[in-house]
Amino acid sequence: MFQLPRSSTRSWALLTAMVLAIVPPARAADKGMLRSALDSVRTSDLRRHAFALADDTFEGREAGSRGGRAAAGYLRDEMKRYGLQPAGDGGGYDQQFDNGYRNLLGIVPGDDPQLSDQIVVVAAHFDHVGYGTQRNSYGPVGHIHNGADDNASGTAGLLELAEAIGRQQPPPRRSVLFALWDGEEKGLLGSKHWVAQLTLPLDRVVLMINLDMIGRLRDNRVELYGTRSGHGLRRLVSSANSVNLQLDFTWEMKDNSDHYSFFERGVPVLMAHTGLHDDYHRPSDDPEKLNLDGMTDITRFLVELIYAVADAPELPEFRDSSRSEAPRHRAELEAALPPLPSRLGVRWDHELAEEKGDVWITGVESGSPAERGGFLAGDRVVSFGDVAITAGA
Repeated sequence: MFQLPRSSTRSWALLTAMVLAIVPPARAADKGMLRSALDSVRTSDLRRHAFALADDTFEGREAGSRGGRAAAGYLRDEMKRYGLQPAGDGGGYDQQFDNGYRNLLGIVPGDDPQLSDQIVVVAAHFDHVGYGTQRNSYGPVGHIHNGADDNASGTAGLLELAEAIGRQQPPPRRSVLFALWDGEEKGLLGSKHWVAQLTLPLDRVVLMINLDMIGRLRDNRVELYGTRSGHGLRRLVSSANSVNLQLDFTWEMKDNSDHYSFFERGVPVLMAHTGLHDDYHRPSDDPEKLNLDGMTDITRFLVELIYAVADAPELPEFRDSSRSEAPRHRAELEAALPPLPSRLGVRWDHELAEEKGDVWITGVESGSPAERGGFLAGDRVVSFGDVAITAGA
């Protein structure tokens, strides 16, 4: 992340069966394709990517540094290996900008004649803060900041998603662009550059999913930002959660990660995040501290979500009112309603009425119809009109 802030093993076969049981019928190959994609997400692969990216070899992956360039080379090779089509400049994967920075872009073209022009962007930033400075580190500075959670975890998750979706046939209906941003730690530079110097039309982007710090899952809880940015987006996300993560839907729209570059342009966005911790922007953010099982669950959840989005007949449109919403509005909207006023205005002994059929008035509200009708505490009601009161009635 850019701005400085103020599980146990599951039965995967059973979980996959649960996912497939709720998948709506579509193409005949869909269920088998989703099963294959989910099964391809492996904890061992996530570990391999995260440990490689957070190794001292890459010297903290600072944008424009030799470590950052070397990390980009690793990621480019993985995109090629997964069969992603280049979506950068000049027919390659790279989009170079500024001081030797580079985004990496690969796409899985959709196969639906009506929907393949629409693009789901799945993204993560791969840079970190190098050796740290007084401006971007909580210290000590001068030591390699490996950024295992921030954001080798999200980058590793994106690579697994790219493999899971890039190698499936047929591909999803909509196209899926996998974007690895550089320069996020310097002010969202990579994503800002892409939306300003597009390699694909922005008006074709229907949703942006951002993976930023997904490596410290605690209490099975994932923060999800952005569900208010699209009509019905929360419902769509919830329907894809067969992994049963505890989804924490927040109304806060943070501007400190790359989803915000798209949100500003009127694109619905989501960001998955497992929260800050004491190792944030410190040399101690090492891969040994990652919750790899949690990363696996989050990545599998995102596989299901991407397929749900990419294959949906229609997708949520941007909610312009989300620009002005904040957590305080959530508190107002979700506040409990006051109790409805009593229509008659009496209280009685419910247990006695059930057991013996005796309705004894225990209280009368001031100004109520009952008070105006002459009811008093201690009265016994024996009938309503011509209907006698009996036990259990």
